[in-house]
Amino acid sequence: MRIKFINHHWLILFLILNPTLTLAQGGVTVQGYVRDSLSRETLPGVHVLSIETQTGTITNNYGFYSITLPPESTQLVFSYVGYGTKHLYLYMSKNLRLDVDLQPKVDLEIVTVSAERPQFETPALGAIRLPIIQAKAVPAVFGEKDVMKALQLLPGVQGGNEGTSGLFVRGGGHDQNLIILDDAIVYNVNHLFGFFSLFNGNAIKDVGLYKGGFPARYGGRLSSIVDITMREGNMNKYEGEAGIGLISSRFSFEGPIVKEKASFLLSGRRTYLDRLITPFMPDEEKIGYFFYDLNAKMNYVLNENNRFFLSGFFGKDKLSTSYIEPYEKTVGGLNWHNALLSARLSSILPKGLFVNNTLVFSQYRTGYLLRQIDIPSSQEYYFNYQTGIRDYSLKSDFFFNPWPFHTFRFGGVAIAHEFQPRLFEIRNELVGQYRGEEEKQWSVESALYAENEFTRNQWMYNIGFRLSFYNTLKQSRFKPEPRITIGYLYSPLGSVKASYSEMNQHIHLLSNTGGSLPTDIWLPAGPSLLSQSSKQFSLGWNRRLERFDAELTLEGYFKQSDNILTYRDGAHFFFIDDQNPSADINWEDNVSQGISEAFGIEFLIHKKKGKLNGWFAYTWSEAFFSFNEINNGENYPANFDRRHNLSLTLSYSFSSAFQVSTSWVFMSGHPITLPLHTSQTFRPIGFLGDQGMEPGFIVDYYTQRNNYLTENYHRLDLSFRFIKNKRFGDRVWEVGVYNAYNRMNPFSYNLITDRNTGQRKLRKTTLFPLIPSVTYLFKF
Repeated sequence: MRIKFINHHWLILFLILNPTLTLAQGGVTVQGYVRDSLSRETLPGVHVLSIETQTGTITNNYGFYSITLPPESTQLVFSYVGYGTKHLYLYMSKNLRLDVDLQPKVDLEIVTVSAERPQFETPALGAIRLPIIQAKAVPAVFGEKDVMKALQLLPGVQGGNEGTSGLFVRGGGHDQNLIILDDAIVYNVNHLFGFFSLFNGNAIKDVGLYKGGFPARYGGRLSSIVDITMREGNMNKYEGEAGIGLISSRFSFEGPIVKEKASFLLSGRRTYLDRLITPFMPDEEKIGYFFYDLNAKMNYVLNENNRFFLSGFFGKDKLSTSYIEPYEKTVGGLNWHNALLSARLSSILPKGLFVNNTLVFSQYRTGYLLRQIDIPSSQEYYFNYQTGIRDYSLKSDFFFNPWPFHTFRFGGVAIAHEFQPRLFEIRNELVGQYRGEEEKQWSVESALYAENEFTRNQWMYNIGFRLSFYNTLKQSRFKPEPRITIGYLYSPLGSVKASYSEMNQHIHLLSNTGGSLPTDIWLPAGPSLLSQSSKQFSLGWNRRLERFDAELTLEGYFKQSDNILTYRDGAHFFFIDDQNPSADINWEDNVSQGISEAFGIEFLIHKKKGKLNGWFAYTWSEAFFSFNEINNGENYPANFDRRHNLSLTLSYSFSSAFQVSTSWVFMSGHPITLPLHTSQTFRPIGFLGDQGMEPGFIVDYYTQRNNYLTENYHRLDLSFRFIKNKRFGDRVWEVGVYNAYNRMNPFSYNLITDRNTGQRKLRKTTLFPLIPSVTYLFKF
């Protein structure tokens, strides 16, 4: 079996590197950038089609396209969401450099968008490109526009707890999503414990989600890829936006550094609850919280063939507490922050070869601080705990169209991971105690990849191969990852597809929460914590609905993952006990590795054009875990396993001055663990126990994990936008209602004891009732 498996890998490599097998032939190449005619920003995802040959391509994430055609007259059509379609008539006898400017539609602000290349015409399965204008139209809690919340409304994607930004894709955990911002890996995407994501919609140009049929250029995670590209800034004029809402304010400002040569973009947010509420709290008890984030990007056109980009993200959350008692003052809190920096050089080389060379720095850190001050003596107990991860990356990506009907991509990436599972300091001046400890681990992850995308007549495919390398001080290994997607156009309006992907993940997240909290710990794979791996099969059917100008997608999948992690019963990683932390934690002794299986069916109708646009999504799915040391080795449902998941998201523009958006969500209950029965202990009264018995502590007996299903979840959100043109810009009022019919959805459950009857009861905690919001924006 092993020999046969290796032969499959060589077969895929052979198909990638031998286009003659697919009747490739020579021709002339047209290449260049597609840009916004007003801002001069490049546009990713633009559909480029030759009418005569029906050969098409799509601009990459950097707005570059390359298409090879027979040497003859042709008509090229360029189309993109929110822009006018451009037709160009060419006679080509030699290779041609052709940069194209597309004109934004004047009614773009009222969310009337044009069609891009239909999904059924591309060799992509499990991939969704969500127009950023639709993502920003989705109603959200407190009026904070959130790309991650919009992704939760797509098929195959589930959220975590009420209001949080976690993603659970096709049975995977939230740590199994590769989320990248301008090529930088983001390890924690949450503000306010997950109720908001750190992605500011004003700074984002493009969002792509991959759930299956993964292209070989992506790797390192098992479940999904979320590829986010930042805007570059207007090269022709200065413009900006400022807004104020109930809990935060935001701004963005962009413009040319050198007109037609260089531009910049700045976009930021900050909450101000700490400024509004904390001053009015009593001095004896104060709580404060804030977050801020800042996106910055600069791009410089060195010459016709070379462009330099520098982008960064910086964000921080801080929760602080202060309590004063007669003889003691206690100050504490949590803080966590992200820092991302990427520098990229994009070059067009001879014969149509496009290359990106990128240097990336990524850091996530979190910490907990506690100070207890003895007021009479002014001596203190000080405890500081931190954990985090830091990456240094270099990647090169090549894009090439040497023959008609073929698009080649190849390249490599190397990432040096610096893990800091634990850093703590204890200082107790009352007893003269001091203790400090720091733990660091390193690993190097690298990969080489190649993929060949082919589209001709009714047939299309994307065949790729990725070779993953992983090194630590204790081990070195490599793993092959074949990827293949094949499609067939059975009619001018429909196609069927199938895909197979293998993925590997060499880092682990130790977490016992449904979303990402700042106590989560990232660790490298090793001899005891093996790398995770997955295999996924997918089938899909796409159909263009011309009558409704929409696209219908039906997909089914089966995924098996190995070496996934979960806590063993009674495990812990972060606690304070008698003013001392656990200093001798053995990570391997607290976790267990096993397998998971997930399968499901996904249905999507997506309409991107017209005054009424949006989507309807439905998912039926199951996900199971199996661990030898847990639940008696029997399968049990995953924490995020919800059988049914349905969403309806719509936006309608009544006019250029008034728009309405709505979303309705239904999710069936998810499993939690409850005891099978409870016992009451008793203890004797009196020294000799001769005065009777009194109730002692309660003992809960558990038999199975995730043996109880919570109640269903559903919610309606509304958003209204009132736009008015002013002399110096546009004024926008946004009025929103989260949970419009005040559904008391569960946030968490816990067991309590009724003091009157002594019975154990299950108590549901709800978090968000009906929440109105108002935001004022001014665009200039």
